Amino acid sequence: MITVGLDFGTHQTKVCVESKEGVELSYDFFKFADEKGKLQYTLPSIIQIDHNGNMAYGYIPENRKGQIIRYFKQATFTKVNMGQSKKEATCFSIWYLAYILFDLEEKYGTEFVIQMGVPTDGGHYESQKQLAVSILASAYKLVEEVFENDKILFLNCKALDLLEKTDIVPYSKNIKEEYGMLVFPEAYACLMPLISSSKIATGMSLMVDIGGGTTDISFFTINNNKPQVFDFMSVDKGLNFLIDVESMLNNRLDSNVKDASEIKEDRKNIFQHEVKRLCVNLIGRLRGEFGRQCSMRIDRLMEALEKRPIIYTGGGSTFSILRTPYIGFKDIIHISEREWRVKAIKEIVTIKALNLCPILSTAYGLSISVANDDIQCEPFSDVFKSVRGYKEEKNNDSKYVFGSAISSSGFNYNDDYDALK
Repeated sequence: MITVGLDFGTHQTKVCVESKEGVELSYDFFKFADEKGKLQYTLPSIIQIDHNGNMAYGYIPENRKGQIIRYFKQATFTKVNMGQSKKEATCFSIWYLAYILFDLEEKYGTEFVIQMGVPTDGGHYESQKQLAVSILASAYKLVEEVFENDKILFLNCKALDLLEKTDIVPYSKNIKEEYGMLVFPEAYACLMPLISSSKIATGMSLMVDIGGGTTDISFFTINNNKPQVFDFMSVDKGLNFLIDVESMLNNRLDSNVKDASEIKEDRKNIFQHEVKRLCVNLIGRLRGEFGRQCSMRIDRLMEALEKRPIIYTGGGSTFSILRTPYIGFKDIIHISEREWRVKAIKEIVTIKALNLCPILSTAYGLSISVANDDIQCEPFSDVFKSVRGYKEEKNNDSKYVFGSAISSSGFNYNDDYDALK
């Protein structure tokens, strides 16, 4: 069976395919033909509708005139108003995903399963998951039932006719199983390459995925080579906000940020303030749980948070000005081929040369086949279950002893202690 990791992005979409040859797994990134026929690792998340209602997707020829529709993924999965109603954004997302499904089925037939990511925080995962299944099932219905796998017929369908032909399939477990879909938080998907390559040590860490519409943060530990996620957090600001997308001209086809100079300084400060606020809140919760569960000095926890990893991925992470430490998480790791199982990845030399690892990492993580998508946050209090009930002791040198269970958990200290008071 082939597993397709579908990273449906606000700015661009990436697809990674896991194939099994005997007992060996290999990973290949699906490439899309641009307006000049050149193959690219990403597909712009853009739809164009010309004055006759004709549709175009992804790479739009420069001489083709019409209304450019973008940010429909963000408008679908978040509360941010991008000038589209929720229903309009949902239909645009369905059509865009149908366009991709035509290409996938042309190459792989129907013998594949899709594992798709969604932006979420810990409190909204289930509703986001159901929305993703509904949208993807609706795209499948267009491809296989309405247009009967005829891509040309789909591309020649005008916007109003396409709207009439589009049924939004309600979520159900049956429809999810029928099409073989699994849905994961994007923040969790980013962790999969790290875990499969055993490149991150045990202990508390943050993953920060800076995307186009949102920045997703996961607080996790790794135990026995498996992730234990204790919190998903999301900031409704990504590159769209940082470049002040509202001021961009509507007819600009390429919405990707090419240079750090496009990032507005005032917006960067707001963005980083919001991320820091989440981190301060996280540390505050950790301090509270530690104080309730352990009879040890609170600075033991702060020592444990000293220089813990903060792992950056996503398109926004390619700009070094956005890769900053926060509170105790000061060991900055930028996703690269070092965190991948490179021997299993085709064209890794090209991907490395183009510096695409941070951009493709979520798609790669989504393509790693798993049995189910039953991803739940662990109880937050269980971060300290290995040290629950411990008491402070002194050794013969009158120095405090930090229990072995605490040490193995990888806790550390931060210089911003005053900011937590």
